Amino acid sequence: MLRSLRRLVRRFVPRVADPWLDAAIVRAAHDDAFGAAYAESLATFEQGDTHAEARYFEGTRWRGVMERAAGTDGIVLDLGSGSGGVTLALAAGSRSVVSVDNGWSETGRLAHRRAGVPYRHVVADAERLPFRSGAFGSIICIDTIEHFPDAPAAGAEATRVLRRGGTVVMTTPARLGWIFRRDPHFSIRFLLMFSPGMQRRIAARRGFDQPHHFVDRIYTDAQTLERLFPGTTIVRTLKRSRLPSRWFWEALVLRKE
Repeated sequence: MLRSLRRLVRRFVPRVADPWLDAAIVRAAHDDAFGAAYAESLATFEQGDTHAEARYFEGTRWRGVMERAAGTDGIVLDLGSGSGGVTLALAAGSRSVVSVDNGWSETGRLAHRRAGVPYRHVVADAERLPFRSGAFGSIICIDTIEHFPDAPAAGAEATRVLRRGGTVVMTTPARLGWIFRRDPHFSIRFLLMFSPGMQRRIAARRGFDQPHHFVDRIYTDAQTLERLFPGTTIVRTLKRSRLPSRWFWEALVLRKE
C-alpha cells in the first residue's frame, strides 16, 4: 500500500536533479590514495559500519558543493566530523581543514597518517568551541545538528567562529520528507509522526538506548534551522523535490552577514 502511494506521489511530483548535488564529481589527484587510506583504517577500527564506509565518497561530493558555495579560501571547520571521512576528502582537494567532535577517532587519525596529511582534530563540545571568533572561512556540518542536545548554543558558537561573509553548508533530514517512511537513524516506520521525546522512548524500546543513538530532534522548517545560526541567512537550498523548499531540502547553504 505504502509503496503504491509513493509511486503515485512520484508520478505527479517527480524528483528533480539538483545542479550542485548532482553535478559530476571532480576527482582530486589524491582521491585514490586518500580513499584507500580511509578504507584501510575503517577495516582496522570500524569494520562493517556501512554509514562510516560511505563518508569518504560523500566527502568528494560535498567538496564540490563547498567549492561552489564558499570558494577555496580560508580554513574549513568540519563540525561533527565522526570518523573523518569528509575531513580527509576535503584535504584531498588541498583544503586546510580542522575537525571537531566530542570524541577522538582513531580511524581518522590513522587514515590521515596513512595519507600523509596532518590530522587537525579537536575534541570539544559544539556548545563550547575552543577557537577564536572569526577563525574559519567556512563550516561543513553533515547530518550532525539533529544530534546536539543544545542546538541553539551549538549554532551560536558556529556563527561566532565563522568570519563575516563565511558560509555554512549543512545537512539534516527534513522531517516531512521522512514522516511516512522509516526514519533515517533507526529505520522505524512512522517514528517521525511522534514528538521528539516519544521518538526517543520508542527508539530506546527497540534497543537504541546508547549515548551515540541520541537524536535531539528532526527539524520540520528550514527557517528554524536558520535561526539556530544567528546572523546568517539561507542563500541556497539544495533539494531534489518540487515541493516547497521551506519544508523539503537535502542541504542548506547559509551565509554570515
